[in-house]
Amino acid sequence: MDIFEKDLSGAMVSPDEPGYEMLIADIFDTMKTATEMNTGYRTPAEIHEFMGRILGKPLPESTTVLTPFYIDYGKPVTIGEGCFIQQCCTFFGRGGITIGNGVFIGPK
Repeated sequence: MDIFEKDLSGAMVSPDEPGYEMLIADIFDTMKTATEMNTGYRTPAEIHEFMGRILGKPLPESTTVLTPFYIDYGKPVTIGEGCFIQQCCTFFGRGGITIGNGVFIGPK
């Protein structure tokens, strides 16, 4: 199991392990991209572009994310069609998050 699989499984990872530098660099890159996305007003198209970079795959066009949005690591996160993610949500994605279609996340 490589360090990315180990991290996703929830097992502890150590800075002494092979690949740790790549994992930590990916996490800091995600946080940098999210910070850039959260700076100033962004159009829905811009948010989708940033989210695609954060997730490592396209965010469905039918899904809405309101910024600011906080996330530590996006590649293990999957967001379905037609979701609505309210502003100020925080995702800790290192253990993986799967959000099904049509889910509303935020205060009701």
